[in-house]
Amino acid sequence: METRLVLWVLAFSLLQVVLFAALGQYLLERGVREEAGRKALDMAQVVAELPQVRQALAAGVGSPAGDALAPFISHLWRQTDADFIVVGDTRLRRLAHPQPDRLGKTMQGGDSQEVLTGNAIISEAQGSLGFSVRGKAPVLDAGGNVIGLVSVGFLNRSVESIVAGRYLQWLPVVLAVFLVGILSSLWIARRVRAALFGWQPHEIARVFAEQSAMLDTVRSGIVALDLDGWVQRSNRRARELLGVTTSQESALHLRDLFPDQAGFLLRDVEQVLDGVELYAAGQELVLFRRPLRVGGTVRGVFLSFRPQDEVAHVSRQLAQVEAFAELLRVQTHDYSNKLNTLGALIQMGAYDKAVELIGLESQGHQAMVNRLLDSTGEPLLAGLLLGKYHKAKEQGVAFEVAEESVLDAAAPKALLERLVSILGNLIDNAIEAARVGSRQPARVRVTFDDLGDHLIFDVEDSGEGLHRERLEALFRPDYSSKSGRQHGVGLYLVKTYVSALQGTLEVAQADLGGARFTVYLPRRPTDEDNRS
Repeated sequence: METRLVLWVLAFSLLQVVLFAALGQYLLERGVREEAGRKALDMAQVVAELPQVRQALAAGVGSPAGDALAPFISHLWRQTDADFIVVGDTRLRRLAHPQPDRLGKTMQGGDSQEVLTGNAIISEAQGSLGFSVRGKAPVLDAGGNVIGLVSVGFLNRSVESIVAGRYLQWLPVVLAVFLVGILSSLWIARRVRAALFGWQPHEIARVFAEQSAMLDTVRSGIVALDLDGWVQRSNRRARELLGVTTSQESALHLRDLFPDQAGFLLRDVEQVLDGVELYAAGQELVLFRRPLRVGGTVRGVFLSFRPQDEVAHVSRQLAQVEAFAELLRVQTHDYSNKLNTLGALIQMGAYDKAVELIGLESQGHQAMVNRLLDSTGEPLLAGLLLGKYHKAKEQGVAFEVAEESVLDAAAPKALLERLVSILGNLIDNAIEAARVGSRQPARVRVTFDDLGDHLIFDVEDSGEGLHRERLEALFRPDYSSKSGRQHGVGLYLVKTYVSALQGTLEVAQADLGGARFTVYLPRRPTDEDNRS
Protein backbone atom coordinates (compact mmCIF):
# COMPACT_ATOMS: atom_id res chain seq x y z
CA MET A 1 0.00 0.00 0.00
CA GLU A 2 2.83 2.40 0.89
CA THR A 3 4.43 2.01 -2.57
CA ARG A 4 1.11 2.50 -4.37
CA LEU A 5 0.30 5.54 -2.25
CA VAL A 6 3.71 7.07 -3.03
CA LEU A 7 3.18 6.45 -6.75
CA TRP A 8 -0.32 7.96 -6.61
CA VAL A 9 0.90 11.08 -4.84
CA LEU A 10 3.89 11.37 -7.21
CA ALA A 11 1.62 11.07 -10.23
CA PHE A 12 -0.69 13.70 -8.79
CA SER A 13 2.29 15.96 -8.02
CA LEU A 14 3.65 15.48 -11.54
CA LEU A 15 0.26 16.34 -13.00
CA GLN A 16 0.18 19.47 -10.86
CA VAL A 17 3.67 20.45 -12.03
CA VAL A 18 2.78 19.91 -15.71
CA LEU A 19 -0.42 21.94 -15.38
CA PHE A 20 1.41 24.63 -13.43
CA ALA A 21 4.17 24.77 -16.06
CA ALA A 22 1.72 24.95 -18.97
CA LEU A 23 -0.39 27.62 -17.32
CA GLY A 24 2.73 29.52 -16.28
CA GLN A 25 4.13 29.46 -19.80
CA TYR A 26 0.84 30.70 -21.25
CA LEU A 27 0.53 33.54 -18.76
CA LEU A 28 4.20 34.42 -19.09
CA GLU A 29 4.09 34.56 -22.91
CA ARG A 30 0.93 36.64 -22.87
CA GLY A 31 2.50 39.03 -20.42
CA VAL A 32 5.71 39.35 -22.45
CA ARG A 33 3.75 40.04 -25.66
CA GLU A 34 1.66 42.71 -23.93
CA GLU A 35 4.79 44.26 -22.50
CA ALA A 36 6.51 44.18 -25.91
CA GLY A 37 3.48 45.80 -27.55
CA ARG A 38 3.36 48.65 -25.03
CA LYS A 39 7.10 49.19 -25.34
CA ALA A 40 6.92 49.23 -29.14
CA LEU A 41 4.07 51.75 -29.08
CA ASP A 42 5.92 54.03 -26.67
CA MET A 43 8.99 53.98 -28.93
CA ALA A 44 6.87 54.59 -32.03
CA GLN A 45 5.22 57.64 -30.46
CA VAL A 46 8.61 59.05 -29.42
CA VAL A 47 10.04 58.59 -32.93
CA ALA A 48 6.90 60.15 -34.47
CA GLU A 49 7.56 63.35 -32.49
CA LEU A 50 11.13 63.80 -33.79
CA PRO A 51 11.61 66.89 -36.09
CA GLN A 52 13.76 64.92 -38.53
CA VAL A 53 10.89 62.49 -39.10
CA ARG A 54 8.35 65.28 -39.67
CA GLN A 55 10.66 67.16 -42.06
CA ALA A 56 11.42 64.04 -44.09
CA LEU A 57 7.76 63.09 -44.43
CA ALA A 58 6.82 66.65 -45.33
CA ALA A 59 9.51 66.71 -48.03
CA GLY A 60 8.47 63.31 -49.40
CA VAL A 61 10.18 60.29 -50.86
CA GLY A 62 13.21 61.12 -53.04
CA SER A 63 13.85 64.51 -51.45
CA PRO A 64 17.18 65.20 -49.73
CA ALA A 65 15.42 65.25 -46.33
CA GLY A 66 13.67 61.97 -47.16
CA ASP A 67 16.90 60.33 -48.21
CA ALA A 68 18.64 61.50 -45.02
CA LEU A 69 16.00 59.94 -42.80
CA ALA A 70 17.06 56.30 -43.38
CA PRO A 71 20.61 56.66 -41.96
CA PHE A 72 19.26 58.67 -39.03
CA ILE A 73 16.62 56.04 -38.15
CA SER A 74 19.14 53.21 -38.65
CA HIS A 75 21.48 54.85 -36.15
CA LEU A 76 18.61 55.36 -33.74
CA TRP A 77 17.39 51.73 -34.19
CA ARG A 78 20.80 50.31 -33.22
CA GLN A 79 20.54 52.09 -29.86
CA THR A 80 17.28 50.22 -28.97
CA ASP A 81 16.39 46.56 -28.45
CA ALA A 82 13.62 46.68 -31.07
CA ASP A 83 13.92 44.40 -34.08
CA PHE A 84 12.87 47.13 -36.51
CA ILE A 85 11.83 50.76 -36.90
CA VAL A 86 10.00 51.61 -40.10
CA VAL A 87 8.81 55.07 -41.24
CA GLY A 88 6.27 55.40 -44.07
CA ASP A 89 4.32 58.16 -45.75
CA THR A 90 0.57 58.32 -46.26
CA ARG A 91 0.91 56.08 -49.30
CA LEU A 92 2.69 53.50 -47.06
CA ARG A 93 5.99 53.93 -48.92
CA ARG A 94 8.97 53.26 -46.70
CA LEU A 95 11.37 56.12 -45.95
CA ALA A 96 13.29 54.11 -43.29
CA HIS A 97 13.78 50.37 -42.91
CA PRO A 98 16.44 48.06 -41.36
CA GLN A 99 17.08 46.62 -44.84
CA PRO A 100 18.02 49.37 -47.35
CA ASP A 101 16.85 47.39 -50.37
CA ARG A 102 13.27 47.68 -49.14
CA LEU A 103 13.23 51.49 -49.01
CA GLY A 104 10.53 53.02 -51.18
CA LYS A 105 8.48 49.84 -51.18
CA THR A 106 5.03 49.45 -49.65
CA MET A 107 4.66 48.58 -45.96
CA GLN A 108 3.05 45.16 -45.20
CA GLY A 109 0.78 43.84 -42.44
CA GLY A 110 -2.57 45.24 -43.45
CA ASP A 111 -3.06 47.21 -40.21
CA SER A 112 -1.72 50.63 -41.22
CA GLN A 113 -4.91 52.25 -42.54
CA GLU A 114 -6.26 52.81 -39.02
CA VAL A 115 -3.05 54.60 -38.09
CA LEU A 116 -3.45 56.98 -41.04
CA THR A 117 -6.77 58.04 -39.51
CA GLY A 118 -4.85 59.33 -36.49
CA ASN A 119 -5.02 56.38 -34.10
CA ALA A 120 -2.05 54.69 -32.43
CA ILE A 121 -2.34 50.88 -32.30
CA ILE A 122 -0.69 47.70 -31.01
CA SER A 123 -0.97 44.68 -33.30
CA GLU A 124 0.49 41.31 -34.17
CA ALA A 125 0.89 40.62 -37.86
CA GLN A 126 3.10 39.13 -40.57
CA GLY A 127 5.45 41.70 -42.05
CA SER A 128 8.36 41.66 -44.46
CA LEU A 129 10.72 40.60 -41.65
CA GLY A 130 8.37 37.97 -40.21
CA PHE A 131 5.62 37.71 -37.62
CA SER A 132 5.97 40.42 -34.98
CA VAL A 133 4.41 42.39 -32.16
CA ARG A 134 4.42 46.05 -33.09
CA GLY A 135 3.27 49.45 -32.11
CA LYS A 136 2.29 52.06 -34.72
CA ALA A 137 1.85 55.79 -34.21
CA PRO A 138 0.80 58.51 -36.70
CA VAL A 139 3.15 61.40 -37.59
CA LEU A 140 1.39 64.78 -37.55
CA ASP A 141 2.46 68.07 -39.13
CA ALA A 142 2.14 71.44 -37.45
CA GLY A 143 -1.50 71.62 -38.45
CA GLY A 144 -2.32 68.25 -36.92
CA ASN A 145 -2.67 66.48 -40.23
CA VAL A 146 -1.42 62.93 -40.66
CA ILE A 147 1.62 62.95 -42.95
CA GLY A 148 2.90 59.44 -42.25
CA LEU A 149 3.41 56.75 -39.63
CA VAL A 150 6.10 55.06 -37.53
CA SER A 151 6.11 51.29 -36.87
CA VAL A 152 8.33 49.77 -34.13
CA GLY A 153 8.25 46.02 -33.57
CA PHE A 154 9.66 42.91 -31.93
CA LEU A 155 9.86 39.74 -34.00
CA ASN A 156 8.27 36.55 -32.70
CA ARG A 157 11.64 34.86 -32.12
CA SER A 158 12.71 37.71 -29.86
CA VAL A 159 9.52 37.42 -27.82
CA GLU A 160 9.97 33.67 -27.49
CA SER A 161 13.57 34.16 -26.41
CA ILE A 162 12.46 36.52 -23.64
CA VAL A 163 9.77 34.03 -22.56
CA ALA A 164 12.28 31.19 -22.43
CA GLY A 165 14.71 33.24 -20.38
CA ARG A 166 12.09 34.19 -17.84
CA TYR A 167 10.73 30.65 -17.77
CA LEU A 168 14.17 29.34 -16.83
CA GLN A 169 14.03 31.64 -13.82
CA TRP A 170 10.88 29.80 -12.69
CA LEU A 171 12.32 26.34 -13.29
CA PRO A 172 13.84 26.01 -9.77
CA VAL A 173 10.44 26.84 -8.28
CA VAL A 174 8.78 24.15 -10.41
CA LEU A 175 11.41 21.60 -9.40
CA ALA A 176 11.03 22.61 -5.75
CA VAL A 177 7.27 22.04 -5.98
CA PHE A 178 7.87 18.60 -7.44
CA LEU A 179 10.42 17.79 -4.72
CA VAL A 180 7.95 18.88 -2.05
CA GLY A 181 5.41 16.56 -3.66
CA ILE A 182 7.84 13.64 -3.44
CA LEU A 183 8.67 14.30 0.20
CA SER A 184 5.00 14.84 1.03
CA SER A 185 4.05 11.56 -0.60
CA LEU A 186 6.61 9.68 1.48
CA TRP A 187 5.46 11.40 4.69
CA ILE A 188 1.76 10.84 3.93
CA ALA A 189 2.38 7.18 3.11
CA ARG A 190 4.13 6.58 6.42
CA ARG A 191 1.47 8.48 8.37
CA VAL A 192 -1.36 6.56 6.71
CA ARG A 193 0.35 3.24 7.29
CA ALA A 194 0.94 4.11 10.95
CA ALA A 195 -2.70 5.18 11.34
CA LEU A 196 -3.80 1.85 9.86
CA PHE A 197 -1.42 -0.09 12.13
CA GLY A 198 0.54 -1.29 9.11
CA TRP A 199 -2.47 -2.99 7.52
CA GLN A 200 -3.07 -3.04 3.80
CA PRO A 201 -6.47 -1.88 2.43
CA HIS A 202 -7.46 -5.37 1.28
CA GLU A 203 -6.53 -6.73 4.71
CA ILE A 204 -8.68 -4.08 6.41
CA ALA A 205 -11.60 -4.91 4.12
CA ARG A 206 -11.24 -8.63 4.84
CA VAL A 207 -10.99 -8.15 8.61
CA PHE A 208 -13.96 -5.77 8.60
CA ALA A 209 -16.06 -8.33 6.72
CA GLU A 210 -14.95 -11.10 9.08
CA GLN A 211 -15.73 -9.03 12.17
CA SER A 212 -19.14 -8.05 10.81
CA ALA A 213 -19.95 -11.70 10.19
CA MET A 214 -18.68 -12.72 13.63
CA LEU A 215 -20.61 -9.94 15.39
CA ASP A 216 -23.82 -10.92 13.64
CA THR A 217 -23.46 -14.59 14.67
CA VAL A 218 -22.92 -14.10 18.41
CA ARG A 219 -25.93 -14.39 20.70
CA SER A 220 -25.06 -11.28 22.72
CA GLY A 221 -26.01 -7.77 21.68
CA ILE A 222 -22.93 -5.63 21.05
CA VAL A 223 -22.80 -1.83 20.76
CA ALA A 224 -19.73 0.37 20.25
CA LEU A 225 -19.97 4.01 21.39
CA ASP A 226 -17.74 7.06 21.22
CA LEU A 227 -16.93 8.99 24.39
CA ASP A 228 -19.94 11.27 23.86
CA GLY A 229 -22.31 8.30 23.83
CA TRP A 230 -23.11 8.20 20.10
CA VAL A 231 -23.53 4.76 18.57
CA GLN A 232 -20.73 3.89 16.15
CA ARG A 233 -21.60 0.29 15.41
CA SER A 234 -23.89 -2.49 16.57
CA ASN A 235 -24.55 -6.08 15.63
CA ARG A 236 -27.80 -7.65 14.48
CA ARG A 237 -28.60 -9.12 17.91
CA ALA A 238 -28.31 -5.70 19.59
CA ARG A 239 -30.66 -4.14 17.06
CA GLU A 240 -33.17 -6.96 17.58
CA LEU A 241 -33.09 -6.64 21.37
CA LEU A 242 -33.35 -2.84 21.37
CA GLY A 243 -35.82 -2.57 18.49
CA VAL A 244 -33.77 -0.36 16.16
CA THR A 245 -32.86 -0.64 12.48
CA THR A 246 -29.54 -0.33 10.66
CA SER A 247 -30.61 2.98 9.09
CA GLN A 248 -31.24 4.46 12.55
CA GLU A 249 -27.90 3.31 13.94
CA SER A 250 -25.73 6.29 13.00
CA ALA A 251 -28.19 8.80 14.53
CA LEU A 252 -28.68 7.00 17.85
CA HIS A 253 -27.36 8.09 21.22
CA LEU A 254 -27.03 5.89 24.28
CA ARG A 255 -29.97 7.83 25.78
CA ASP A 256 -32.14 6.45 22.97
CA LEU A 257 -31.21 2.86 23.88
CA PHE A 258 -30.97 3.08 27.68
CA PRO A 259 -32.80 6.26 28.73
CA ASP A 260 -32.54 5.71 32.49
CA GLN A 261 -29.01 4.30 32.56
CA ALA A 262 -27.12 6.45 30.01
CA GLY A 263 -25.52 8.68 32.65
CA PHE A 264 -24.42 5.70 34.70
CA LEU A 265 -22.99 3.82 31.71
CA LEU A 266 -21.00 6.86 30.51
CA ARG A 267 -19.52 7.55 33.95
CA ASP A 268 -15.95 6.36 34.64
CA VAL A 269 -15.69 4.72 31.22
CA GLU A 270 -12.16 3.50 31.97
CA GLN A 271 -13.59 1.12 34.56
CA VAL A 272 -14.94 -2.32 33.76
CA LEU A 273 -18.55 -3.26 34.56
CA ASP A 274 -19.58 -6.91 34.77
CA GLY A 275 -23.04 -8.42 35.03
CA VAL A 276 -25.02 -5.21 35.56
CA GLU A 277 -28.72 -6.01 35.46
CA LEU A 278 -30.98 -3.33 34.05
CA TYR A 279 -34.39 -2.89 32.45
CA ALA A 280 -34.63 -1.49 28.91
CA ALA A 281 -36.77 -1.94 25.79
CA GLY A 282 -39.39 -3.75 27.88
CA GLN A 283 -37.05 -6.49 29.08
CA GLU A 284 -34.40 -7.26 31.65
CA LEU A 285 -30.84 -7.30 30.36
CA VAL A 286 -27.50 -8.34 31.81
CA LEU A 287 -24.85 -5.88 30.61
CA PHE A 288 -21.06 -5.80 30.49
CA ARG A 289 -18.97 -2.71 29.74
CA ARG A 290 -15.38 -2.43 28.55
CA PRO A 291 -13.33 0.64 27.58
CA LEU A 292 -12.29 0.77 23.94
CA ARG A 293 -8.59 1.66 23.83
CA VAL A 294 -6.60 2.77 20.79
CA GLY A 295 -2.88 3.21 21.32
CA GLY A 296 -3.32 3.17 25.09
CA THR A 297 -5.94 5.94 25.04
CA VAL A 298 -9.64 5.37 25.73
CA ARG A 299 -11.49 6.26 22.52
CA GLY A 300 -14.90 4.82 23.25
CA VAL A 301 -17.06 2.32 25.14
CA PHE A 302 -17.92 -1.26 24.27
CA LEU A 303 -21.21 -2.69 25.61
CA SER A 304 -22.40 -6.28 25.41
CA PHE A 305 -25.68 -7.53 26.82
CA ARG A 306 -28.09 -10.45 26.77
CA PRO A 307 -31.64 -10.95 28.01
CA GLN A 308 -31.70 -11.81 31.68
CA ASP A 309 -33.77 -14.92 31.14
CA GLU A 310 -31.09 -16.42 28.84
CA VAL A 311 -28.51 -16.32 31.60
CA ALA A 312 -30.89 -16.72 34.52
CA HIS A 313 -30.39 -20.47 34.88
CA VAL A 314 -26.60 -20.27 34.92
CA SER A 315 -26.73 -17.17 37.11
CA ARG A 316 -28.97 -18.91 39.63
CA GLN A 317 -26.66 -21.90 39.79
CA LEU A 318 -23.66 -19.64 40.23
CA ALA A 319 -25.44 -17.57 42.87
CA GLN A 320 -26.36 -20.70 44.79
CA VAL A 321 -22.79 -21.98 44.65
CA GLU A 322 -21.42 -18.61 45.75
CA ALA A 323 -23.97 -18.37 48.56
CA PHE A 324 -23.13 -21.89 49.70
CA ALA A 325 -19.40 -21.11 49.57
CA GLU A 326 -19.94 -17.91 51.53
CA LEU A 327 -22.01 -19.79 54.09
CA LEU A 328 -19.30 -22.42 54.47
CA ARG A 329 -16.63 -19.74 54.83
CA VAL A 330 -18.58 -17.88 57.48
CA GLN A 331 -19.45 -21.03 59.36
CA THR A 332 -15.87 -22.28 59.16
CA HIS A 333 -14.58 -19.03 60.59
CA ASP A 334 -17.29 -18.92 63.24
CA TYR A 335 -16.96 -22.54 64.30
CA SER A 336 -13.19 -22.28 64.33
CA ASN A 337 -13.50 -19.62 67.00
CA LYS A 338 -16.06 -21.70 68.88
CA LEU A 339 -13.86 -24.80 68.76
CA ASN A 340 -10.89 -22.86 70.08
CA THR A 341 -13.04 -21.61 72.94
CA LEU A 342 -14.37 -25.11 73.65
CA GLY A 343 -10.85 -26.51 73.61
CA ALA A 344 -9.69 -23.93 76.10
CA LEU A 345 -12.67 -24.57 78.43
CA ILE A 346 -12.06 -28.33 78.36
CA GLN A 347 -8.34 -27.85 79.08
CA MET A 348 -9.26 -25.70 82.07
CA GLY A 349 -11.71 -28.34 83.29
CA ALA A 350 -14.70 -26.01 82.85
CA TYR A 351 -16.85 -28.76 81.47
CA ASP A 352 -20.13 -27.14 82.51
CA LYS A 353 -19.25 -23.95 80.63
CA ALA A 354 -18.29 -25.97 77.57
CA VAL A 355 -21.61 -27.81 77.60
CA GLU A 356 -23.43 -24.51 78.08
CA LEU A 357 -21.61 -22.94 75.10
CA ILE A 358 -22.50 -25.89 72.89
CA GLY A 359 -26.14 -25.60 73.91
CA LEU A 360 -26.29 -21.86 73.25
CA GLU A 361 -24.71 -22.23 69.82
CA SER A 362 -26.97 -25.07 68.81
CA GLN A 363 -29.99 -23.32 70.23
CA GLY A 364 -29.32 -20.01 68.39
CA HIS A 365 -28.70 -21.63 65.03
CA GLN A 366 -31.56 -24.08 65.40
CA ALA A 367 -33.89 -21.30 66.51
CA MET A 368 -33.19 -19.40 63.30
CA VAL A 369 -33.66 -22.53 61.18
CA ASN A 370 -36.94 -23.34 62.96
CA ARG A 371 -38.15 -19.74 62.57
CA LEU A 372 -37.49 -19.83 58.81
CA LEU A 373 -39.11 -23.24 58.36
CA ASP A 374 -42.17 -22.15 60.31
CA SER A 375 -42.57 -18.79 58.53
CA THR A 376 -42.05 -19.87 54.94
CA GLY A 377 -42.23 -23.05 52.94
CA GLU A 378 -39.98 -21.68 50.19
CA PRO A 379 -36.49 -23.28 50.42
CA LEU A 380 -35.00 -20.62 48.13
CA LEU A 381 -36.19 -17.80 50.36
CA ALA A 382 -35.25 -19.67 53.55
CA GLY A 383 -31.75 -20.37 52.19
CA LEU A 384 -31.30 -16.69 51.34
CA LEU A 385 -32.30 -15.54 54.81
CA LEU A 386 -30.14 -18.18 56.51
CA GLY A 387 -27.14 -17.08 54.47
CA LYS A 388 -27.74 -13.42 55.37
CA TYR A 389 -28.09 -14.45 59.02
CA HIS A 390 -24.57 -15.91 59.02
CA LYS A 391 -23.19 -12.94 57.07
CA ALA A 392 -24.65 -10.48 59.57
CA LYS A 393 -23.40 -12.55 62.48
CA GLU A 394 -19.85 -12.50 61.10
CA GLN A 395 -19.96 -8.69 60.84
CA GLY A 396 -21.28 -8.25 64.37
CA VAL A 397 -24.83 -7.40 63.33
CA ALA A 398 -27.83 -9.05 64.97
CA PHE A 399 -30.10 -10.47 62.25
CA GLU A 400 -33.67 -11.35 63.10
CA VAL A 401 -36.79 -12.44 61.31
CA ALA A 402 -39.88 -10.98 62.95
CA GLU A 403 -42.01 -13.57 64.72
CA GLU A 404 -45.15 -12.42 62.92
CA SER A 405 -43.56 -13.13 59.53
CA VAL A 406 -45.43 -15.71 57.49
CA LEU A 407 -45.64 -16.77 53.86
CA ASP A 408 -48.39 -19.34 53.51
CA ALA A 409 -48.98 -20.01 49.81
CA ALA A 410 -46.25 -20.83 47.33
CA ALA A 411 -45.17 -17.96 45.08
CA PRO A 412 -44.54 -18.35 41.33
CA LYS A 413 -41.00 -19.33 40.37
CA ALA A 414 -40.46 -16.18 38.28
CA LEU A 415 -41.43 -13.98 41.22
CA LEU A 416 -39.17 -15.90 43.65
CA GLU A 417 -36.14 -15.55 41.40
CA ARG A 418 -36.50 -11.78 41.29
CA LEU A 419 -37.47 -11.64 44.92
CA VAL A 420 -34.13 -13.19 45.85
CA SER A 421 -32.35 -10.31 44.07
CA ILE A 422 -34.61 -7.70 45.67
CA LEU A 423 -34.26 -8.99 49.24
CA GLY A 424 -30.59 -9.84 48.79
CA ASN A 425 -29.72 -6.25 47.84
CA LEU A 426 -31.91 -4.69 50.54
CA ILE A 427 -30.53 -6.96 53.29
CA ASP A 428 -26.92 -6.40 52.19
CA ASN A 429 -27.45 -2.64 52.34
CA ALA A 430 -29.14 -2.94 55.74
CA ILE A 431 -26.27 -5.03 57.19
CA GLU A 432 -23.73 -2.50 55.91
CA ALA A 433 -25.72 0.46 57.28
CA ALA A 434 -26.12 -1.18 60.69
CA ARG A 435 -22.44 -2.15 60.83
CA VAL A 436 -21.14 1.37 60.20
CA GLY A 437 -23.88 3.10 62.20
CA SER A 438 -23.35 4.56 65.66
CA ARG A 439 -26.27 2.79 67.34
CA GLN A 440 -25.48 -0.29 69.38
CA PRO A 441 -26.28 -3.07 69.20
CA ALA A 442 -26.28 -3.14 65.40
CA ARG A 443 -29.48 -4.79 64.22
CA VAL A 444 -31.29 -5.81 61.04
CA ARG A 445 -34.86 -7.01 61.04
CA VAL A 446 -36.79 -8.67 58.21
CA THR A 447 -40.56 -8.97 58.18
CA PHE A 448 -42.70 -10.55 55.51
CA ASP A 449 -46.36 -11.37 55.10
CA ASP A 450 -48.90 -12.24 52.44
CA LEU A 451 -52.26 -10.55 52.21
CA GLY A 452 -54.43 -12.30 49.67
CA ASP A 453 -52.92 -11.69 46.26
CA HIS A 454 -50.07 -9.52 47.55
CA LEU A 455 -46.73 -10.15 49.29
CA ILE A 456 -45.18 -7.63 51.66
CA PHE A 457 -41.50 -7.55 52.66
CA ASP A 458 -40.00 -5.15 55.13
CA VAL A 459 -36.24 -4.67 55.76
CA GLU A 460 -35.07 -2.25 58.46
CA ASP A 461 -31.76 -1.46 60.14
CA SER A 462 -30.32 0.47 63.06
CA GLY A 463 -28.03 2.63 60.92
CA GLU A 464 -27.98 6.38 60.51
CA GLY A 465 -31.06 6.47 58.28
CA LEU A 466 -31.51 8.37 55.02
CA HIS A 467 -31.37 12.12 54.57
CA ARG A 468 -34.47 13.57 52.98
CA GLU A 469 -32.50 15.41 50.31
CA ARG A 470 -30.98 12.11 49.13
CA LEU A 471 -34.26 10.29 48.56
CA GLU A 472 -34.72 11.49 44.95
CA ALA A 473 -31.22 10.38 43.96
CA LEU A 474 -31.36 7.13 45.93
CA PHE A 475 -32.51 4.90 43.07
CA ARG A 476 -30.40 6.37 40.27
CA PRO A 477 -27.94 3.83 38.82
CA ASP A 478 -25.00 6.18 39.41
CA TYR A 479 -25.81 6.89 43.07
CA SER A 480 -23.97 5.18 45.91
CA SER A 481 -22.99 5.99 49.47
CA LYS A 482 -20.23 3.36 49.30
CA SER A 483 -16.86 3.42 47.60
CA GLY A 484 -15.92 1.04 44.83
CA ARG A 485 -16.42 1.09 41.11
CA GLN A 486 -19.45 -1.19 40.92
CA HIS A 487 -21.45 0.20 43.81
CA GLY A 488 -24.50 2.27 42.99
CA VAL A 489 -26.36 -0.42 41.06
CA GLY A 490 -28.12 -2.42 43.82
CA LEU A 491 -30.96 -0.06 44.76
CA TYR A 492 -31.51 0.88 41.14
CA LEU A 493 -31.82 -2.83 40.35
CA VAL A 494 -34.23 -3.28 43.25
CA LYS A 495 -36.47 -0.54 41.91
CA THR A 496 -36.24 -1.98 38.39
CA TYR A 497 -37.31 -5.45 39.53
CA VAL A 498 -40.10 -4.10 41.71
CA SER A 499 -41.45 -2.05 38.80
CA ALA A 500 -41.17 -5.05 36.47
CA LEU A 501 -43.23 -7.10 38.94
CA GLN A 502 -45.86 -4.31 39.10
CA GLY A 503 -45.04 -3.66 42.74
CA THR A 504 -44.20 -0.60 44.81
CA LEU A 505 -41.26 0.33 47.00
CA GLU A 506 -41.46 2.67 49.99
CA VAL A 507 -38.71 4.20 52.13
CA ALA A 508 -39.31 5.44 55.68
CA GLN A 509 -37.72 5.83 59.11
CA ALA A 510 -37.35 2.47 60.87
CA ASP A 511 -38.33 1.68 64.46
CA LEU A 512 -34.71 0.54 64.94
CA GLY A 513 -33.56 4.07 64.15
CA GLY A 514 -32.25 3.61 60.61
CA ALA A 515 -34.00 3.17 57.27
CA ARG A 516 -36.88 0.90 56.39
CA PHE A 517 -37.57 -0.39 52.89
CA THR A 518 -41.01 -1.88 52.28
CA VAL A 519 -41.79 -3.86 49.12
CA TYR A 520 -45.35 -4.61 47.95
CA LEU A 521 -45.64 -7.23 45.20
CA PRO A 522 -48.63 -8.86 43.49
CA ARG A 523 -48.39 -12.62 43.76
CA ARG A 524 -49.01 -13.06 40.03
CA PRO A 525 -48.15 -10.05 37.78
CA THR A 526 -50.44 -9.75 34.77
CA ASP A 527 -47.92 -8.21 32.35
CA GLU A 528 -46.82 -10.89 29.93
CA ASP A 529 -43.40 -9.25 29.62
CA ASN A 530 -42.65 -10.15 33.22
CA ARG A 531 -42.72 -13.89 32.69
CA SER A 532 -39.34 -15.62 32.73
